[in-house]
Amino acid sequence: MEERTGQEKIKLDQNQDLYQILIETSRELICLHDPEGIYLYVNPIIETLTGFKPEEMLGRNPYDFIHPDDRERILIDSHNPAKEGKPTVATQYRFLKKDGDYVWFQTLTQPIKNKEGKVTYLNTTSRDVTDQVQLTESLQQEKKFSSIMAELAKVGAWESNIETGDLYWSSEVYKILERDPSLGIDRDTVYKKYSYPEDMEKLRENNLRVYQKGETYSVEHRMITETGRVIWVRTQGKPAYSDGRIVGVYGAMQDITLSKLVEEEIRLSEKKFSEAFHSSGNGIILLDKNGHFLELNQSFAKMIGYEPDELLFKSFQDITHPEDLAIGGEAFRKIIKGERNGAQFAKRYLHKKGHIVWVFITGVAVRKDSGELMFIVAQIQDISRKRILENILREKNARLRSVGTHLKERISQLEEFNQIVSHNMRSPIGNISTLVKFLEEAETEEEKVEYMDYLKTTSDQLLTTLNEIVEVIKIRQSPKIVSEEILFESVFSRVKAMFLGQILEYEAEIIADFSDSPSIVYPPVYLESIFLNLLSNSLKYRCESPHPVIRFKTYWSHGNHILEVQDNGLGIDLNKHGDQIFKLHKRFHRNTDGRGLGLFMTKNQIESLGGEIHVESTPGQGTKFIIQLSKANEFAI
Repeated sequence: MEERTGQEKIKLDQNQDLYQILIETSRELICLHDPEGIYLYVNPIIETLTGFKPEEMLGRNPYDFIHPDDRERILIDSHNPAKEGKPTVATQYRFLKKDGDYVWFQTLTQPIKNKEGKVTYLNTTSRDVTDQVQLTESLQQEKKFSSIMAELAKVGAWESNIETGDLYWSSEVYKILERDPSLGIDRDTVYKKYSYPEDMEKLRENNLRVYQKGETYSVEHRMITETGRVIWVRTQGKPAYSDGRIVGVYGAMQDITLSKLVEEEIRLSEKKFSEAFHSSGNGIILLDKNGHFLELNQSFAKMIGYEPDELLFKSFQDITHPEDLAIGGEAFRKIIKGERNGAQFAKRYLHKKGHIVWVFITGVAVRKDSGELMFIVAQIQDISRKRILENILREKNARLRSVGTHLKERISQLEEFNQIVSHNMRSPIGNISTLVKFLEEAETEEEKVEYMDYLKTTSDQLLTTLNEIVEVIKIRQSPKIVSEEILFESVFSRVKAMFLGQILEYEAEIIADFSDSPSIVYPPVYLESIFLNLLSNSLKYRCESPHPVIRFKTYWSHGNHILEVQDNGLGIDLNKHGDQIFKLHKRFHRNTDGRGLGLFMTKNQIESLGGEIHVESTPGQGTKFIIQLSKANEFAI
């Protein structure tokens, strides 16, 4: 009896050693807890799984390591039932490792009862399921993404079994065709209810090729939904094989209604743009970021004399007037840099035949959503005729203003002339009337002779005044006096000879240069008078030192024939006398002879032929007369 008891004890010890070896070498975490969960024993694998040594866990509460979000679930699903001796199920939760990361454990909790049936310990067996959890999460995420992508792309899967006749639709196909999934689907319903009649044969032919030849297909066609809407779908099919033979077809269906509508809108938009582009009366061009033509219409090519194909090998700089390159170039650079999206400006193009074409350009940038420039579309309007008319209008306005100024001057001259006539005639006539009265009352012959002498002197003065007035009237009333082509040198030589004595006496230097404009069509008598008065004036108002220098020259300026006469004489103070120079009987130097008639006559002669005379003078430095002998017609275009 004692021998048997000893044998059983040896066997039990051996089993305990075996159990200890199994537990301590187990790849699963095996722990013993009191009913509240406090660790009483932890096998060595804990260090491999969490980084904690077994002794670090003893006396600790597992809830200190369980993720806060998992604690309540563990308590309800596992811990409390085990404390009550009830069976539990394996639960998954996150356990804090020593390095701060979490490991996923799947734990089964078993109650250990004493002889009275009271739970005295809890035994837990845990294994690391981190990889499985992550894989499950990835699969769930993939499934979620696939579902989202299918919903967003409106793509569903389908499968048709040839042998059984069964047809499978994914949930997205049901959504696309607005059919209740609980109703299921069969092939006849697809063709009779949802297929668009005009596209049905096309769909049958594609499926037949799959069945017979194993060809895959992708076809766009219309279908009718449960609510009667017509939609566009893209259906793709591939053969399904079993033991080398085709047993069915599987594929995908995508709702492309929106993209079809967009395509149609784009097609219509492109058609409208193309019609507007090619039929527009204005030029329209598309430029790339280097300024080269991408496309242009016939109107633009015709505008500058080229064929469209010729311009496709050029840039807009090649046909721009050199002086206007900076105008378009600067606007173009700002559009390229994104500083502006459009520009408007006028510039000149060079026609193929060489003449200038004025255009007004409106350019707009077309960019991608990213802001990158795709091209510039520009509308070009030919404004050449408008520019010509504007220039004509500006010229006419300028000439009208000039005519108005001349008219004011003429009116002022006429008023002045009336005053001169009134003043110069009134005094002699009044004087004659008085002298006649004295003559009638004279008592002696001596008195009569004296009054007759006075009367003769007064009548001579009156005759002189009348002759001057008549001369001016002749000039004013004879605008069609005969003109002929004459040489300046020829006329000036005759005039110079008339003053030869004075020229020698005053040691005057006369310089004449008519090389730039040697001749003119002009009344000879007027030109001679002009030369005579101006030369006489320069000699009369000379300085004593240095010797007189008088220059005559002719040239052309802006279509006007110019005569300049310059001397180094006494000069005139224009601030004082500028408005009196060309008036009758006006003199500005006391110690010189003259009646103040020469410049008055010269101005009238020049203006009677449409010319102008201007003066520049400084006291002590001389005088310059600038005469426009001929001017363009005030209203010529």
